[in-house]
This record gives sequence, structure tokens and C-alpha cells, in this order.
Amino acid sequence: MLLTHSTFIDWPARVLVEKGAVAIDTEAGAQTLRDVHSDMFIKSLRDLHKALAAAAVAEAAVSLERAIFYIGGSAFAGLHTSRRGHVFNAAVYIARKIDAAVVSIDRDFPRGTWELHLEYKFPLYLIYSGAEGPGVKYIYRRGKGAVAIPMPPGAGDLSFKKAVDLVLESGGPVVLHLGFDIHREDPTGYFFASENFYYHLGKSLSSKKFYISLECPSTPAVFKSSLEALLSGLSGGPPPRASPYREGRDVVREVEKVIENVKRSSDRLFRRH
Repeated sequence: MLLTHSTFIDWPARVLVEKGAVAIDTEAGAQTLRDVHSDMFIKSLRDLHKALAAAAVAEAAVSLERAIFYIGGSAFAGLHTSRRGHVFNAAVYIARKIDAAVVSIDRDFPRGTWELHLEYKFPLYLIYSGAEGPGVKYIYRRGKGAVAIPMPPGAGDLSFKKAVDLVLESGGPVVLHLGFDIHREDPTGYFFASENFYYHLGKSLSSKKFYISLECPSTPAVFKSSLEALLSGLSGGPPPRASPYREGRDVVREVEKVIENVKRSSDRLFRRH
């Protein structure tokens, strides 16, 4: 279930290998990159071999019923442009191969995936920081069936659980960008999710066909404990010991309002092509 590539040597890749991940040792062909990105994107890459290695991990994931993988980031690889060193959008590749929805759960708005959504029109569910990402009106005006759930600063386990439960109601296979910068111990963040959220996400996915691209790993401590909670939830293991954060009333009301707005637009929530 856990995948990475043998040439990736950064600490998140090492964590996955320590937990038994399969390290792919082949490269994909350039056509795999073209299944998602333009020739302009490919020509602009500084490290083509890294992109082909990331694409090989995505190809291996597609051959499985479910997979969790790390390729150094995926969500900022767009149609024509790569940002933050993200050299291949594996989530979009997999979603297009198996006709799945893409779900992004991250503090950052997944700008590369958004660009690809505008091009390919796959179902896209966005759980992101409303303080940093675009507004709901912009997303609904430009996107084709995209669902936006912007989260206010101070949101924690309860709010993120509600957002995930709403999105997963739509059924069908899902491909996730899953960030760890929403964790309350992330040094740069302002969200308060804990290992309880990742455990809940694992339980919610345990009966679904899914693929998870691990993004924004935060710190080694946050990444390890949250990944362990996710895996425990998937396998029916014990819940984490972390105490949930008590959110403020204003935060709870704001999230509830956003979710109610999405529910009223059920054609967006349950859209499939």
C-alpha cells in the first residue's frame, strides 16, 4: 500500500521505507508526463529523471486497489508550470486513469491541480485555508463542478472531520492530496487538527477505493504520528491518544455555514462525469 521511489532520499521518503513502503526503481516514459502536463511543462523541468521517477510511482499506484505514496509533492504541478519543485501531478494522473474525484486537504490551495481541473474538468473537492486561497465565488465561477470548503483559521478536528464526511458522501473512488500543515503542531500553521483527524480519515476511507499523495509533510514528528494514525484508522487499529482541540464558536459557525451552502448545491457535491 505504501509507495515511494528508490532515488528519493529526503526524510519523508525514508519514513515511508521504514514503515515498509515499496521503493519503485524504474522510470516511466515521457508519455506518462504528457497524459497530464504540456510539452511546455516538460521542457521547463530542471530534473526530468525525478519527474519520470515520480510518474513511475503513480503508474505503480494505479495497478493497486489502494495506495499511499510520497513523490515529493504533487499539488503544485500544473498544466504548463511546476511550482515548489513538484515535478508530476500524480493525483490528477491517477484520477483520470480510473475516473475518480480529486480531494485536496491542505492549508495551501492546490494551484497546479486547479489549473489541471480547468483543463480536464475532473471532479475536484477543495478543503483549504480560506485566508490564503481564492474565494468560493471565483472557484464556482471558473470551475466545472468543483466544490470549495474554505476553512477559517482556528479550525480543528471537528471542522475537518465534517468537511471530509461531506466530501466522501459523494461515493466512488477518490484520489487525495493530503497535507500535514493543518496539524496543530505545524510550526507555520494556524489550524488545529490532530492525529484524531487523520485516524478518522483512515476509518472513513477503509471501505473505499482510494489513493493518497502525501503532501506538505510538516515536521518529522507531525508526519510520523499523523501517518501512523491514518494507517491505524485504515486497519481498524486503536485510536490515537491525542486530545481533540476545542474550537471556538465563531469557527464552528463559519464552517457549518460553508457546509450548508455546499449541501444546498447538491448537484456540485454529487457530480460525476
